[in-house]
Amino acid sequence: MKFRKLALYGGSFDPPHRGHVSVVLKALERLEYDQLIIVPAFRNPFKNSIVADGESRLRWLKKIFAPYPHVTISDFEIRAHRSVYTIETVRYYATQCEKLYLMIGADNLESLHLWHEYKALKTIVTFVVATRNAIPIPEGMIALVVNEPISSTDFRTSFNSLGLDESIENEITSYYKEHYEPTN
Repeated sequence: MKFRKLALYGGSFDPPHRGHVSVVLKALERLEYDQLIIVPAFRNPFKNSIVADGESRLRWLKKIFAPYPHVTISDFEIRAHRSVYTIETVRYYATQCEKLYLMIGADNLESLHLWHEYKALKTIVTFVVATRNAIPIPEGMIALVVNEPISSTDFRTSFNSLGLDESIENEITSYYKEHYEPTN
């Protein structure tokens, strides 16, 4: 199936939380696309480890985004069982559409130029950037104004609320309490 416009939202989602949902809701409101595809990473190339296995993160994301018919969860990177560069995922989905949006958090902007084949990446996608910590969004990128003071890292250190439906939140919190070992 060929789409006119696709939006990709990749990340570790380790764990997924209200901030991720807010980014998707803002994209639903602001962007014009046929399908928004959430792509959890097997392991982020910039990170040494991940707490939750890919299958668990896929399952949680499917539950969280089930109410949204134009949102799908992709196992493309999880199935690879390795770190997958964003350019690989983008090239795969670019064959399925005429226009491709790539959604990232503003916290990625500082290292964006270090991403594998960044110059090729920026010729294929239109960057959509979710605001964070008042980081300025460069011209030519679409800003998604999101104000959610929550991060996966903060959750892993404090087990504060993820801001999700109680049943999925309890499942995720239990998993992390059992599997997360802080590194000092």
